[in-house]
Amino acid sequence: MSIDKVSGVTFSSIDKIDGVRSTDIDKVSGTTASYALDDFSGAVAAYSLRQLSSTATTAISVENSSGTILDIGFVNGRLDVSALATHCGSNYGRVSKWWDQSGNDNHMEQSTAASRPRIVDTSGNIVTTTDNSIRALDFYGNSTARWLSDTFSSNNGDHFILSYVGEFRTVTSGQQIVSQWTSSASTQTFSANVLGASQKLRIAARYSTSSNHLGRADTSATVSADTEYVVVGYMSATPYEGDIDVNGDTTNTSTGFPSTGSLRSASAGITIGRRHDNGAAQYQGYLAEVIIWSAGTLPNRDSIMSTTKSITESHNGKNGYRHRQ
Repeated sequence: MSIDKVSGVTFSSIDKIDGVRSTDIDKVSGTTASYALDDFSGAVAAYSLRQLSSTATTAISVENSSGTILDIGFVNGRLDVSALATHCGSNYGRVSKWWDQSGNDNHMEQSTAASRPRIVDTSGNIVTTTDNSIRALDFYGNSTARWLSDTFSSNNGDHFILSYVGEFRTVTSGQQIVSQWTSSASTQTFSANVLGASQKLRIAARYSTSSNHLGRADTSATVSADTEYVVVGYMSATPYEGDIDVNGDTTNTSTGFPSTGSLRSASAGITIGRRHDNGAAQYQGYLAEVIIWSAGTLPNRDSIMSTTKSITESHNGKNGYRHRQ
């Protein structure tokens, strides 16, 4: 049994109970607080600086300026910033691995030290977004391209949900935030983009018919730099539809879908931070969380949005992106 609400209020929206921060509470009246992946099951891959699963033990592996790599876990459901600060001291910390908390071992990694996203800057400060000061990975520190990659099947051929929490340094150039994309239509799977010229967000997926139809959903409104966004995107072949919602907007935004075919489900390279195959469309911003779901029955997208949004709005950098959910 786990806690969803206290006195009718969603647990993830509560800052304190009797003066104690909810993030420091493991149990209320003997009942354990729940985590995101325990509540929203069916994740293929899940990366975050908060603890998403009761069984997850490690968030990131961090290389310090001496070249030593240390696994950084959680304390009371939040990133262990004490261990991180001790490890990095007054210099930088670069992420060599963002651990998959889904239990599927789809860890995102970077073997080239100079291309690793930063979690600590060159002065020893833990990286945060500029909007709500949420702890995040910096994929464009010092104007340097940084990314993480792995290879796996991202969906079941019929549908998936992608959610992420991020902030853009710029929205005037085309960028791929999460990319399982190549130059060949026959091997494209999906991508989450900043479109650049239109300053809108898109989620797109390729449907594996002979004509390789493209499905896509764009935001109706533009997005801005230095603003934190919670994004929940969805692609489906049954029925043929898709959606992308931003910061609580749950209006359907399908902009074009085929009427035949299924999503490409073959195992393929996937990258956070740029286009996977050729390094184009570098993401210029921060990410605190990326989750992909593709179970037989998907979790409710509106619930994912409302829960994640309430978490990001409840805590600033002093407390961190650390709410139990």
